[in-house]
Amino acid sequence: MPHHPSQSRQRCRQLCLLTFGLFTTLSALAQRTQSYQEPDYHYRNGLELFERSNYAAARYEFRQYLEPRRGQGASTLLNTNDQNAVDAEYYIALTSLYIDEPGAELLVDRFVKNHSAHPKASQLYGDLGSYYFAREDYTKAIGFLEKAVAQGGNNSRYKYQLALSYYNTQDLQRALPLLNEVKLDPNSTDAPAASYYAGVINFRNRNFNEAVADFRRVETNPTYQNQVPNWIAQALYRQRRFDDLLAYTEPLLRRSNGAGLSEVALFTAEVYYQQNQFAKAIPYYKQYIAAAGAKAPGAVRFRYGQSLFRTGAYTDAITQLKSLATGKDTTAQYAAYTLGVSYLQTQNPTYALNAFDQAGRLSFNRDIQEEARFNHAKLLVDQNNGADAVKELTAFLKQYPDSKFENEANELVGEAYFASNNYPAAIAYIEGLKRRTPRINTTYQRLTYNQGVNDFNAERYPQAVANLDKSLRYPVDNALQQAAQFWKAEAYSAGKQYDTAIPLYASIAKGAGEYASKSLYALGYAYYNKKDYARALPYFRDFVSRKADNDEQAQVLDATIRLADAYFAGKQYENAMRYYDQAIARNAPDKDYAAYQKAVILSYVGRDAEAKAQFDQVQRQFPNSRFVDESLFQTANVDFEKGAYQVAIRGFSKLIDGKPNSKLVPAALLKRAIAYGNLQQYDPAVADYKRILDSYGDSEQAQSALLGIQNTLNDAGRPEEFSQVLGQYKKSNPGSTDVERVQFENARNIYANEKYAQAIQSFIAFLQEYPASPNLNEARYYLAESYRQTDDVANALRYYNQIIADNRSSFLVRAATRAAELETSQKNYPRAIRNYQLIISKADDKAAQVTAQLGLMDTYFAMPKPDSAAAIARDVVTGGNVVPGAQNRAQLMLGKVAFAKGDYKTAQTELDKTIALGKDVNGAEALYYLGDILYKQKKYKESIASLLKFNEQFGDFEYWKGKAFMLVADNNVALEETAQAKAVLNSIIENSSDQTIVAEAKQKLATLDSKN
Repeated sequence: MPHHPSQSRQRCRQLCLLTFGLFTTLSALAQRTQSYQEPDYHYRNGLELFERSNYAAARYEFRQYLEPRRGQGASTLLNTNDQNAVDAEYYIALTSLYIDEPGAELLVDRFVKNHSAHPKASQLYGDLGSYYFAREDYTKAIGFLEKAVAQGGNNSRYKYQLALSYYNTQDLQRALPLLNEVKLDPNSTDAPAASYYAGVINFRNRNFNEAVADFRRVETNPTYQNQVPNWIAQALYRQRRFDDLLAYTEPLLRRSNGAGLSEVALFTAEVYYQQNQFAKAIPYYKQYIAAAGAKAPGAVRFRYGQSLFRTGAYTDAITQLKSLATGKDTTAQYAAYTLGVSYLQTQNPTYALNAFDQAGRLSFNRDIQEEARFNHAKLLVDQNNGADAVKELTAFLKQYPDSKFENEANELVGEAYFASNNYPAAIAYIEGLKRRTPRINTTYQRLTYNQGVNDFNAERYPQAVANLDKSLRYPVDNALQQAAQFWKAEAYSAGKQYDTAIPLYASIAKGAGEYASKSLYALGYAYYNKKDYARALPYFRDFVSRKADNDEQAQVLDATIRLADAYFAGKQYENAMRYYDQAIARNAPDKDYAAYQKAVILSYVGRDAEAKAQFDQVQRQFPNSRFVDESLFQTANVDFEKGAYQVAIRGFSKLIDGKPNSKLVPAALLKRAIAYGNLQQYDPAVADYKRILDSYGDSEQAQSALLGIQNTLNDAGRPEEFSQVLGQYKKSNPGSTDVERVQFENARNIYANEKYAQAIQSFIAFLQEYPASPNLNEARYYLAESYRQTDDVANALRYYNQIIADNRSSFLVRAATRAAELETSQKNYPRAIRNYQLIISKADDKAAQVTAQLGLMDTYFAMPKPDSAAAIARDVVTGGNVVPGAQNRAQLMLGKVAFAKGDYKTAQTELDKTIALGKDVNGAEALYYLGDILYKQKKYKESIASLLKFNEQFGDFEYWKGKAFMLVADNNVALEETAQAKAVLNSIIENSSDQTIVAEAKQKLATLDSKN
């Protein structure tokens, strides 16, 4: 509590000297002679000790002085004419108080009662008041000081102490008149203090002019000079005397800017802020906040941040405002909004998004909330986060139907739908508008185009044509118009409506640019698929001869082979071989096919030796090619056709014995049997025919074998044996009865209706009843599929493996594919690998081979055998997009392998290539890994910048988008931007449709909350 600064020090000094004086004086007195009889000796000695604050010793002396003068003991009244005796009694009462002697107050009361007219009586009231004042017992002090003042004793000192006692008991009304008296007393040492406290009281009473006058009176006093300027500045501010305030504070602050003047700096800053002179306010806010530190009120820090913002110092404004924006009050709402605008000004839209989100969640100021929510939604559109933007804008228009942003918000809805890739909703929205501006038509052209391409990719060809026609009705963008025309032609072509597609391609091909080139290629294929090879030929030739871009190289190599095929079909064999050679020289993905076709041509034109050499080269150069079996067969067939049967037999035997699982074995057996027969080696001929009938009774060679064995047995003179052969054949191949066919079709219909449990029972019954059915392996396949659909992996694999073991069914590749997938899911990687390798060797078409390569690649990576995975990935990349997205997936694998090895430089290169190939799920995963690489390299800001491309490029892929933004949050944590991290995680939790991602985000958020 406030009191005069000298009083506590005086009290402490008195008590210390009292203790020391008591012992030293008693010791000295004991040594004095008792014969000292001077009458006033004890009195004078008591005064001397009192002056030295040796109160206990002084009391002893005064009592020694009075003893002889009390005839009847201590209660005897003294002669009031004996001045020294009365004074001695006064000092005894006073020192008793000072040393806290029990009963001291009784001595005082008795003295005043006995000597009420004596001057010492009033002085004793004052001294007693001072005593309690020093002990901060202001209530008791007031009682004695009021009496002292009333008796006129030592008025100035007692008035000051009484005033301060009133002040400290909050009786300001009684304190102020006394202080006003003392402050004007030129002889009072308490005048400065009285002026200061009078100023404080006047300030509290809002008497600001009087307060300023009081403070001015002591502004040079050393005790108050550091406090007075703050009071004066505040008083002038309260009066809104801004010019006077600035005239007073600025010179003062120029002379000194120490921490003691921080309040002066604050009021100076506040004046300039109210006058919108923000640049002048900034240095004074800065001075105040530097002194106040964390104790600076949030509102002041907000105005400082606002001043920085208004002067374009956005980075500094962000520093001041970001800690305020996380609160839940009005200041937080304003701070968050200003923070959002500041982030936009510093090109940081992600942080701006979170700041506007925070401001929009607070409802203290509805206008700020409305504008913040609109800006948040607008930013979502700008960042191509269309799905969230649609929700935000729809909610905004519902909550603020009369908003000043209504028109702009309505325009943005269409763009938000576009950014969300929800093209049907966007198209419906725009088609429902009463008025469409050119800007909206531009958006509509692109929306309908994109939806048309999506329909095409989903093989919805009629819908694709319909949407592309809508796009073509609004040809705002010429390039987009040409693209729509091309994909419309592609849709017709994919639906095998080549005659409709060809004129569209032809109109595009007449122009220039990307789609003109693509149309040449497409025209070639359209005629090729119609088997009109003569008309296909010039288009393939023109496409091959033109200078192709890098991304068209795979198509050029494919067109080169198709051109050769067209020449082949037209019997222009030399030209065909020239282009097959060109494809081989350029390392085309199908170079094994080209080499095989060249050998076939050589055999056609009678260049048998060259043909056989070429077939042999195919076997040696492409040992894993599906054309190895064909080459073995054709090599033997060359000899067979020219009647070299013995050589042919060796060739066919090489295929039959070396490739027992080849689909060409029945054909080779048939040819070998004929060759044996022509050489009149009837027994081996009959054995080959029987082998066909026994093991390949459902093959197309079976009927020829039946006729061949009949003729051979006749030629051998053993026709009677044919009846036995025929009977056995009929027994093994009884043909499909109506009951068997109906039962099989019924089981397959149950499967098609996805009633898998019932399908299982039906197929098992069928297999038990017809174990030799031609539909045996097909039934096994659908039975395995039914088990797979019901998560019975063991039984599914059992039946897939039966098909694989049989090794001659048309369902072999499909069964091996499913088995490989299941084995991988069970982490039975070696078995999965064997199945994928089987598919690659057995598949007739390139697409099935590439699909198996992709599965094998993923399996090697999971094992992990990253080098093997990378080797296959490189093969797929160079092979082109035989399977849609195959190149992208393989390219991603190359990036993942390098990432797993910690080779981030190579990984970045490969991942960038993945993204360049296409905006599919592989690109989305690649972008996530690029962000993760930067995060691991502690390049947090660069990582965030990379990951923020997700909404624009890969917004459809919810899982990877969620993973990316959780990584954004991790980057924010690393940058000590915890508030931003939390905002990002909250946004994921509120907006993601992937529950795995939501759960992970909640866990991360809980971890962050537990640390703060």
